[in-house]
Amino acid sequence: MEGKRPVCSHCQSRAVYLDRESGAHLCSRHLKESVESRVLSRLMQEEPLPEIIGVAFSGGKDSTALLAVLASLKERIPSRLIALTVDEGISGYREDTIRHAKDVCTRLNVEHRIISFTRLYGRSLDEILKSSNRKACTVCGILRRRALEVLAEEEGVHLIVTGHNQDDHAQTTLMNAFSADIKKVFAGSGSTSRFARRIKPFAAVSEREVTLYAIVSDLFMDLPECPYAGEALRGEVRRLLNRFEQEHPGSMRNLARVEENIRARLHNKVKKTPMETCKVCGWPGSGDVCQVCLLLNENVAITRTDLQT
Repeated sequence: MEGKRPVCSHCQSRAVYLDRESGAHLCSRHLKESVESRVLSRLMQEEPLPEIIGVAFSGGKDSTALLAVLASLKERIPSRLIALTVDEGISGYREDTIRHAKDVCTRLNVEHRIISFTRLYGRSLDEILKSSNRKACTVCGILRRRALEVLAEEEGVHLIVTGHNQDDHAQTTLMNAFSADIKKVFAGSGSTSRFARRIKPFAAVSEREVTLYAIVSDLFMDLPECPYAGEALRGEVRRLLNRFEQEHPGSMRNLARVEENIRARLHNKVKKTPMETCKVCGWPGSGDVCQVCLLLNENVAITRTDLQT
C-alpha cells in the first residue's frame, strides 16, 4: 500500500520539497514564498536600489528561476529589469539555451539584450579554443565576464545579479580552500565593471530549491549541458559535496556561510590590489594589460582592435 504523501508544514497542501536539515515540508506556494523572501532580503541590503537591475541570464535553470523571482517581486522592487545574455558561440549548446532565454523573457515580459563573442572579439568561443592551450572554462570565464560588463555598461546597468546558488557558493568556498589563496575569497565582490556591482541573491537558496522554483513556475526546461563543463574542477567538487550533503544534511549550507564569515572578518585586513587601466583596451584590470587582452593576444588570429567596444 502506498504511503501517505507528505503535506506542507504550513498548510494541508501536498508538499513538493523537504528541507532535510530542519525536517520542514513545503508546498509549491510556500516554497516560492520562502525563496522570494530570501531573495528580497538580499536585495534590500543594496538599498537604495538602482533604477535598472541587470540579470545575468544564460537561459539555464538558475538564471531562469532568478528572473522569475525578480519578476514576481516587481511590485516590491522599484527597479526596471533587463535580462543580459552572453552568446559565447558554443555549437550544439548555445542555440537551445538562447531560444529558451528569449521565450522566458517574452513570457515574463522582461526586456532582453544579447551580446556575442563574435561581435565583441571577432570569433566564437569554439573558434578561439582551436588556437588556445588554456582550459575552456578558464577562457570562457574571462571573456564572458567582460562581455557581460560591456553589455551592462551599454544598457546603463549599475547592479548585476547572477543566479549562483548556495551549492555554487559552497563549491567555490572549497575550491578557494584548495588553492590556499585568501584573496580569492574577495574575488567578485565590489565593482565588476567601471561602475556596476555584482551580487548573488540566491546565495542562501539551495540548487534543489532553485530547480523546484523553476519547475513549479512552469519555466523549467531540460537543456543540454555545456560540452566544455566536464573539463572543470568544479564538476569534481560538485559531486563530492553532493555525496557529503546526502549523508550530512546542512553541510552545503554551512560551507556556503564560511566564505561570508571570512569576508566579514577580514574585510579591513586584506589589502586589495588597486585596479589599473589596460594599455591595450582601456578597460580596468589587475595589471597594465588586462586578462582579456593577454588571453586574446595568445591567439594570433585576433588583433587588439577586436577588443574595442
